[in-house]
Amino acid sequence: MASSSTVNVGLGAPIGPTALEELRRNMEGASGVEMEQDSALPISLAVRRRFGSHLSGVGVEIGPGHVPFPVPPEAAVRYIDRWEPGVNESLFPELGEAPGFPKPDIVAHLDQDRLSSLADESQDFVIASHVLEHLANPIAMLVEIHRVLRNAGLLVLLLPDRHKTFDREREPTPLSHLVEEFESNVREVDDAHIMDFLIGTRGPLGDTRDVALFVPELMVDEIERNRRRSVHVHVWDAAEFSEVMVYLANELGLRWDLVDTMPPGAEGSHGDEFGWVFSRVGGSMRIRRRRFRWPDRHQGSHVKGGTL
Repeated sequence: MASSSTVNVGLGAPIGPTALEELRRNMEGASGVEMEQDSALPISLAVRRRFGSHLSGVGVEIGPGHVPFPVPPEAAVRYIDRWEPGVNESLFPELGEAPGFPKPDIVAHLDQDRLSSLADESQDFVIASHVLEHLANPIAMLVEIHRVLRNAGLLVLLLPDRHKTFDREREPTPLSHLVEEFESNVREVDDAHIMDFLIGTRGPLGDTRDVALFVPELMVDEIERNRRRSVHVHVWDAAEFSEVMVYLANELGLRWDLVDTMPPGAEGSHGDEFGWVFSRVGGSMRIRRRRFRWPDRHQGSHVKGGTL
């Protein structure tokens, strides 16, 4: 359940540029938040601990990786992941002999199954830390998260900042592209997305191959290996991803209140990420799927209430 420190910024419908700018300002203004430190833990976990302190009851972490999100004793968490620990260890040998992948309580393919194993309004919290960027259909997963959360249930959402990772030479994923994937009910990362990752991260990852050699027909095994490893399919910075949350509220009627914020580069974070804690507003509702024409990204994205 949400703590008493909930920030009074809602993503109710309809909202326009004012709400989005307020969300962005809150992100920028949170960098000075004081945090009680625990000298026994790395400074890079401080914001995670603060985010975790909002949690209680029962919930899930989707795709926990080899470092599950820290939660307090009053929060009972189950893990949802596609692979058993042994498979994860074989896919990521660079993490060492004992990377510490937890055994999933629920085995699910996050693109195909999503959260279908969870009932409506059954969870007090959902943790999605560095997960959405790996998925074929991030909006569909956010819809699922809203579905399974109880009223006032919490979403802990962390994402990598594309400017500060090996994605720094890639173009951001436009909102219109995410909406098209959602409307088409995409459930698999296609070869084009994998190739975009392989080509776009060549320099930062030290791949010296000529770009002319990146021909999908000659890279079948490499493409499939990276699909199984679940690469960064989509990339954003904090301002760009804020548009996604506004879309959820304005076009799908999925409402959130803002509880806490991790701005890019915040002290007490890993330095290459941003995130929020959101509280679900309202009860169950039918998703309204509407097709509409999106203007060019550089002209701004249309939402009810104005043009961003």
